[in-house]
Amino acid sequence: MTESDEESAPTGVRSLLRGLEILIAVNENPPATITRLVTLTGLPKATVIRLLATLKSAGYLRQNSVTGAYEPLPQVRRLASAMMVENPFLNEARQRLNAFGQKVGWPSDLLIAEPDAMVTAASNRDTAPIHLRRFEQRRFPILHSAAGLAFLAALPSDERLQIVNRHCAMLDDGNDASARAEATLKAVAEVQEQGYSMHDYNAPMAGTRAVGVAMLSQDRPVGALVLIILKNAVTGEQLHQQYLPALQECATLLGDAYQLHRGAQMPFPDA
Repeated sequence: MTESDEESAPTGVRSLLRGLEILIAVNENPPATITRLVTLTGLPKATVIRLLATLKSAGYLRQNSVTGAYEPLPQVRRLASAMMVENPFLNEARQRLNAFGQKVGWPSDLLIAEPDAMVTAASNRDTAPIHLRRFEQRRFPILHSAAGLAFLAALPSDERLQIVNRHCAMLDDGNDASARAEATLKAVAEVQEQGYSMHDYNAPMAGTRAVGVAMLSQDRPVGALVLIILKNAVTGEQLHQQYLPALQECATLLGDAYQLHRGAQMPFPDA
């Protein structure tokens, strides 16, 4: 079959569909190894390798030089840009985040929970008085991020346990899954006790700290609001007396907006 014949076939260009399948799999399961992508897609290993090389050269994916796993790049975000612009909840979320940024000075990100990651939906990085470089990734692991821990802490215990066990079983870092789950649940319990989550990063710059609270819609967590600060620039007193009350207030307003616009072109599935 020639290229023109393949394009005119009822099923379309099969290689394009396969490429999109790989892109979706990496986007939903970062970082993803070639072996895992073969399992997820059912495609031959040679096909997966060829498609990964194409997507990498086009700027949609990057490969970790140490692990060999693949992660999505910001270019992927452009594929859904029209939906994001027209979404009424995200439009309101951006306005509220911009007002929040002007109030507290530091940038913040709104993340929505998906089955396998916390996904950045809106941010005020470009309007907050204090500018910090963006994280390169848009998706963050549920078990190892301020947004994920805040989301897990607000879930009913049975749902939380199910998610934690599933994600711990999926990780392939050489550690025991049950021990990983126990450590995660301990971290979640600490978040519940103090009322907020905290996670430190050395990228995109050293000393970056994310402080998160859950975003609730009708008392159910659907995401998290995360304040991005430099840990050496904010005292514990400032965090508790100035920033956390404002962070929680903004998360409450965002949750109300989420409920108001629920079902109206929402680009993310309910958690």
